[in-house]
This record gives sequence, structure tokens and C-alpha cells, in this order.
Amino acid sequence: MTAHETSRSFSQIDIAPTAAQILGLKLSKQDGHPIDLALARGSKNVAIIIIDSLGYDLLKWLLPALENMRELISGGQLLAMDCVSNHTTPAIASILSGLLPQNHGIFDKAGAKESPILSLPEIASQAGRSCAVIMEQNGADVYQGLIEMAYGISDRVPPQDFDQEACRMTCLALRKRPRLLVSYFIGIDKSVHLGLGREGIMDAALLIDRFIGEIMMAADEETLFIICGDHPVHAGPLKRTKGPYCVAAILARGRANK
Repeated sequence: MTAHETSRSFSQIDIAPTAAQILGLKLSKQDGHPIDLALARGSKNVAIIIIDSLGYDLLKWLLPALENMRELISGGQLLAMDCVSNHTTPAIASILSGLLPQNHGIFDKAGAKESPILSLPEIASQAGRSCAVIMEQNGADVYQGLIEMAYGISDRVPPQDFDQEACRMTCLALRKRPRLLVSYFIGIDKSVHLGLGREGIMDAALLIDRFIGEIMMAADEETLFIICGDHPVHAGPLKRTKGPYCVAAILARGRANK
């Protein structure tokens, strides 16, 4: 346990309430609770960066090679968050709603489009907070016409190209200073499912770490970044075979103008 870790219990459902508190919003329903961290105080904007398959154990294994994420942790906070689902769609729905899967009822992409549950970007937009969402096309389509910026990326492109485009779009969005930004990276998860082993996972993580560095440089110090996984690795040599199942969450302030 380092000075920048904590033994308190946290969950993915705490992310939306934390962001809502910073943005001065009220969620209609929530199962989670705001995370009370000193570094969040004074933040005006929130950027949630979701990295597919970034389990807590995996991040600890990767971290010696990840220069930018190590730097963020050194000035921020690293949390192990309880994972609410082993599947991407319900996990992201929980991250963006603060509700457990059994309470938001979103288990696939069709359900996300049909759900009456308002997610954090929709609530923020309705309250006049500018929002940007960058994710795969089907996910972005859910937000078309509901928020100011919804950018979709084809999931048919190679994972490294997807993540590069996610980085580019995220940096462009940050120039407009949205109050809430949500972005999504797939490289680690795709390397696992392609059977590329530890070397492939490391290569994908190094690329994402480079993109995180670029994104942080495009941000300002009024933005709190929450960089989190959706679920732990659920295949391959680094799969966790017993609980607790936790994802990594890094909370840090933007570092532009430093």
C-alpha cells in the first residue's frame, strides 16, 4: 500500500455521484456515493476515461512501464473499485448512471438505446453543462441529439487505430472545455481476445499510456480525470480466477499550464 492508495472500499457506481457532485448535478437515483478526495475539491469539470479490461491487478502489473499513469498516480489517487459486471455494456451503464446493473437494466447495446434511465451525460446536458462523449459508434449513437458532442468510432478498425482516433477526438473535444467528457479505449481488451498474450497486452497499454499523456496535456487544472476500467481481464493468461474482482481507477487533475 503506497501513500497514494487507500484501503477504503469503492465501487464503479461511485463514479457518477462523484462527477455529479463536482458538476453541481443531482442524480434522480443512485446506488453509489460521492468519493470524498481532497484533489477533487476545486475541480470544475470532469473527464471520465474508460479503458476496457483495465483490472486493478492488471494495472499493477503494467504500471512499471506506464510513465504517464505513474505520474498521474504520484500526484493523484489510485483506487481499487469493485466491478459490478464482467461485461462492458452493463459496466459502462453503471459507471455513467451510479446504478447497479439490476437497477439500470442495461445489458446490451439495444437496451442502452431503449432505456428510460438518464445517464450522467444526459442529465448534465439537460442542466446546461456542455458534454462530449467519444466511444464506439453504437455507444455514441445513444447520445446523438441529446448532448453537444457525440463522436463515434467504428469498431471495425484495428484497435490501435481506434484508440488513436479516440485520443485525437478527445483532445479536440477538450479544446472546447466541456464540463463533462467521456472517452473509451479498447486496445487492451482487444489484445486479450485476439490471444496476443502478455506482450500484446503490454503493447496496447503502452500506446494507451502515451495517449493518456497527450490527453492530459490538452486539459486544464480545473478538470478532474477519472481513468477507470470497465471490468477485469476475463480471458488469457492474466485472467483473475477468484474474487474480489476489481478495476483500477486513477483520479488526477489536468496538468496543462504546469
